[in-house]
Amino acid sequence: MQQAHENGYLDATCRANAAIVKAHGLWCWRLKVPMVWFERRSPRSRLGCLRLDMLTTPNMLTGAGQAALKALGDGQVTAHDAVWENVPLPRLAKMSHAALRAAIQAPNYRLNRTPLAKIDARRKSLKLVPRKIASA
Repeated sequence: MQQAHENGYLDATCRANAAIVKAHGLWCWRLKVPMVWFERRSPRSRLGCLRLDMLTTPNMLTGAGQAALKALGDGQVTAHDAVWENVPLPRLAKMSHAALRAAIQAPNYRLNRTPLAKIDARRKSLKLVPRKIASA
């Protein structure tokens, strides 16, 4: 875990990695940084899977951020996460570093502003209060 804290990404190529990935996710959530980790496809595989998760931050990737991550390789990239499958193991560390750097550059992310529903807590049966639409 110390190495993951220093690098910013987690090398989860060990066997039972669920607990360490969960601990790293909690650490990333507390610091509000993107969670980046990689693991092997199978215990003795020469290929790995790299994952980036923006759900540990209040941010989401912009179009420029998604383009920067797609430039790293063939993978599935959305505004909230990215996954690269079948990456050779020797390339995973450098690719993780590049993915983290691309995700935390200022033009590549923006604050995720989702509209929140207002709840009237004074009533016993909690009903949603409709949002007022601003008029020009």
